[in-house]
Amino acid sequence: MFHQLKKLTGLALVTVPLILIAISGCADRKSPVEIEAHVTEWNQVTSGDFHGIQVKSRGPGTCQSCHGSDLLGEGDVPSCTDCHAGAGGHPFDFEEPWADPFHGDTIASKGNRSCVTCHGADFRGGWSGVSCYTCHAGGPSGHPDGWLNSRAPTFHGTPVYLEGVADCERCHGPNLLGGTSGVACSDCHN
Repeated sequence: MFHQLKKLTGLALVTVPLILIAISGCADRKSPVEIEAHVTEWNQVTSGDFHGIQVKSRGPGTCQSCHGSDLLGEGDVPSCTDCHAGAGGHPFDFEEPWADPFHGDTIASKGNRSCVTCHGADFRGGWSGVSCYTCHAGGPSGHPDGWLNSRAPTFHGTPVYLEGVADCERCHGPNLLGGTSGVACSDCHN
Protein backbone atom coordinates (compact mmCIF):
# COMPACT_ATOMS: atom_id res chain seq x y z
CA MET A 1 0.00 0.00 0.00
CA PHE A 2 2.81 2.38 0.94
CA HIS A 3 4.54 1.53 -2.33
CA GLN A 4 1.38 2.43 -4.33
CA LEU A 5 0.99 5.70 -2.44
CA LYS A 6 4.63 6.56 -3.12
CA LYS A 7 4.06 5.77 -6.82
CA LEU A 8 0.96 8.01 -7.00
CA THR A 9 2.81 10.85 -5.24
CA GLY A 10 5.66 10.59 -7.76
CA LEU A 11 3.16 10.58 -10.62
CA ALA A 12 1.42 13.63 -9.15
CA LEU A 13 4.73 15.48 -8.81
CA VAL A 14 5.37 14.98 -12.53
CA THR A 15 1.79 15.43 -13.80
CA VAL A 16 0.72 18.50 -11.80
CA PRO A 17 3.59 20.73 -13.03
CA LEU A 18 2.87 19.65 -16.63
CA ILE A 19 -0.80 20.56 -16.19
CA LEU A 20 0.15 23.92 -14.65
CA ILE A 21 2.47 24.65 -17.58
CA ALA A 22 -0.30 23.78 -20.05
CA ILE A 23 -2.83 25.94 -18.21
CA SER A 24 -0.48 28.91 -17.99
CA GLY A 25 0.03 28.66 -21.75
CA CYS A 26 -3.69 29.34 -22.14
CA ALA A 27 -3.28 32.66 -20.36
CA ASP A 28 -1.26 33.93 -23.32
CA ARG A 29 -3.97 33.31 -25.90
CA LYS A 30 -3.73 35.03 -29.24
CA SER A 31 -6.12 37.84 -29.99
CA PRO A 32 -8.94 36.87 -32.38
CA VAL A 33 -7.21 38.85 -35.10
CA GLU A 34 -4.24 36.49 -34.84
CA ILE A 35 -6.32 33.32 -34.72
CA GLU A 36 -6.64 31.78 -38.13
CA ALA A 37 -10.06 30.18 -37.86
CA HIS A 38 -10.75 30.41 -41.59
CA VAL A 39 -8.78 29.70 -44.73
CA THR A 40 -7.22 32.65 -46.56
CA GLU A 41 -9.84 32.43 -49.33
CA TRP A 42 -12.69 32.88 -46.83
CA ASN A 43 -13.36 36.44 -48.09
CA GLN A 44 -12.53 35.87 -51.77
CA VAL A 45 -15.79 35.75 -53.71
CA THR A 46 -14.27 33.70 -56.55
CA SER A 47 -13.03 30.94 -54.25
CA GLY A 48 -14.87 27.71 -53.51
CA ASP A 49 -13.95 28.41 -49.88
CA PHE A 50 -15.75 31.79 -49.91
CA HIS A 51 -17.79 32.10 -46.72
CA GLY A 52 -21.03 32.82 -48.59
CA ILE A 53 -20.74 29.51 -50.43
CA GLN A 54 -19.85 27.68 -47.22
CA VAL A 55 -22.75 29.20 -45.27
CA LYS A 56 -25.14 28.35 -48.11
CA SER A 57 -24.01 24.73 -48.27
CA ARG A 58 -23.60 24.04 -44.53
CA GLY A 59 -25.90 26.63 -43.01
CA PRO A 60 -25.07 29.29 -40.41
CA GLY A 61 -25.20 26.76 -37.56
CA THR A 62 -21.55 25.91 -38.11
CA CYS A 63 -20.64 29.54 -37.42
CA GLN A 64 -22.44 29.70 -34.09
CA SER A 65 -19.77 28.00 -32.00
CA CYS A 66 -17.51 31.04 -32.43
CA HIS A 67 -19.80 33.85 -33.55
CA GLY A 68 -22.63 33.10 -31.10
CA SER A 69 -26.09 31.62 -31.47
CA ASP A 70 -27.34 34.95 -32.83
CA LEU A 71 -24.22 35.42 -35.02
CA LEU A 72 -23.59 38.76 -33.31
CA GLY A 73 -20.10 37.78 -32.21
CA GLU A 74 -18.76 37.96 -28.71
CA GLY A 75 -15.88 40.00 -27.36
CA ASP A 76 -13.40 40.38 -30.19
CA VAL A 77 -15.06 37.73 -32.36
CA PRO A 78 -16.76 39.63 -35.20
CA SER A 79 -20.47 39.66 -35.88
CA CYS A 80 -21.89 38.95 -39.32
CA THR A 81 -23.50 42.37 -39.00
CA ASP A 82 -20.07 44.00 -38.85
CA CYS A 83 -20.01 43.63 -42.64
CA HIS A 84 -23.49 42.45 -43.57
CA ALA A 85 -26.91 43.97 -42.97
CA GLY A 86 -28.39 41.47 -40.57
CA ALA A 87 -26.90 38.21 -41.61
CA GLY A 88 -28.37 38.61 -45.08
CA GLY A 89 -25.18 38.58 -47.05
CA HIS A 90 -25.17 42.20 -48.17
CA PRO A 91 -23.32 45.24 -46.84
CA PHE A 92 -25.16 47.66 -44.59
CA ASP A 93 -27.51 50.02 -46.43
CA PHE A 94 -27.29 47.92 -49.61
CA GLU A 95 -30.92 48.85 -50.26
CA GLU A 96 -30.40 52.61 -49.82
CA PRO A 97 -29.94 54.60 -53.08
CA TRP A 98 -27.44 56.95 -51.38
CA ALA A 99 -25.29 54.10 -50.06
CA ASP A 100 -22.08 52.78 -51.51
CA PRO A 101 -22.58 50.12 -52.63
CA PHE A 102 -26.25 50.48 -53.53
CA HIS A 103 -27.70 47.23 -54.88
CA GLY A 104 -29.19 49.00 -57.90
CA ASP A 105 -25.79 50.37 -58.91
CA THR A 106 -24.13 47.02 -58.26
CA ILE A 107 -26.69 45.25 -60.46
CA ALA A 108 -26.42 47.99 -63.08
CA SER A 109 -22.65 47.55 -63.30
CA LYS A 110 -22.38 43.78 -62.86
CA GLY A 111 -25.79 42.44 -63.81
CA ASN A 112 -28.08 40.33 -61.66
CA ARG A 113 -26.68 36.85 -62.41
CA SER A 114 -25.09 36.56 -58.98
CA CYS A 115 -28.44 37.42 -57.34
CA VAL A 116 -29.94 34.19 -58.72
CA THR A 117 -27.76 32.11 -56.40
CA CYS A 118 -29.64 33.26 -53.29
CA HIS A 119 -32.83 34.89 -54.56
CA GLY A 120 -33.73 32.23 -57.15
CA ALA A 121 -33.91 32.27 -60.95
CA ASP A 122 -37.31 33.98 -60.74
CA PHE A 123 -36.08 36.41 -58.03
CA ARG A 124 -38.98 35.39 -55.80
CA GLY A 125 -36.82 34.41 -52.84
CA GLY A 126 -34.82 31.27 -53.61
CA TRP A 127 -33.11 29.69 -50.62
CA SER A 128 -32.71 33.13 -48.99
CA GLY A 129 -36.46 33.62 -48.80
CA VAL A 130 -36.06 37.29 -49.79
CA SER A 131 -37.96 38.20 -52.94
CA CYS A 132 -37.12 41.19 -55.13
CA TYR A 133 -40.88 41.56 -55.51
CA THR A 134 -41.17 42.51 -51.83
CA CYS A 135 -39.82 45.97 -52.60
CA HIS A 136 -40.09 46.07 -56.39
CA ALA A 137 -43.66 45.41 -57.47
CA GLY A 138 -42.37 44.95 -61.02
CA GLY A 139 -39.76 42.46 -59.85
CA PRO A 140 -36.03 42.52 -60.40
CA SER A 141 -36.20 45.23 -63.06
CA GLY A 142 -36.64 47.74 -60.25
CA HIS A 143 -39.55 49.31 -62.08
CA PRO A 144 -43.02 49.63 -60.54
CA ASP A 145 -46.13 47.94 -61.91
CA GLY A 146 -47.49 49.87 -64.86
CA TRP A 147 -44.04 50.92 -66.03
CA LEU A 148 -44.87 49.87 -69.59
CA ASN A 149 -48.55 50.90 -69.55
CA SER A 150 -48.94 54.35 -71.13
CA ARG A 151 -52.17 54.89 -69.17
CA ALA A 152 -50.68 54.08 -65.76
CA PRO A 153 -49.48 56.85 -63.44
CA THR A 154 -46.17 54.96 -63.17
CA PHE A 155 -45.57 54.89 -66.94
CA HIS A 156 -41.86 55.28 -67.73
CA GLY A 157 -42.43 58.09 -70.20
CA THR A 158 -43.34 60.53 -67.42
CA PRO A 159 -40.03 60.42 -65.47
CA VAL A 160 -38.08 60.34 -68.74
CA TYR A 161 -39.90 63.47 -69.89
CA LEU A 162 -39.53 65.25 -66.52
CA GLU A 163 -36.08 64.07 -65.44
CA GLY A 164 -34.28 62.90 -68.57
CA VAL A 165 -32.54 59.57 -69.12
CA ALA A 166 -29.58 59.85 -66.73
CA ASP A 167 -31.17 57.44 -64.25
CA CYS A 168 -32.10 55.05 -67.09
CA GLU A 169 -28.47 54.94 -68.21
CA ARG A 170 -27.48 53.23 -64.94
CA CYS A 171 -28.98 49.96 -66.18
CA HIS A 172 -29.67 50.52 -69.88
CA GLY A 173 -26.21 51.89 -70.67
CA PRO A 174 -24.91 55.35 -71.58
CA ASN A 175 -26.29 54.97 -75.11
CA LEU A 176 -29.52 53.29 -73.91
CA LEU A 177 -28.71 50.26 -76.09
CA GLY A 178 -29.21 47.76 -73.28
CA GLY A 179 -26.37 48.05 -70.80
CA THR A 180 -26.44 45.40 -68.09
CA SER A 181 -30.25 45.16 -68.34
CA GLY A 182 -30.05 43.89 -71.91
CA VAL A 183 -33.13 45.99 -72.74
CA ALA A 184 -32.59 48.86 -75.19
CA CYS A 185 -34.99 51.74 -75.70
CA SER A 186 -34.80 50.91 -79.41
CA ASP A 187 -36.36 47.49 -78.66
CA CYS A 188 -39.69 49.33 -78.43
CA HIS A 189 -38.94 52.84 -79.70
CA ASN A 190 -37.80 53.44 -83.29
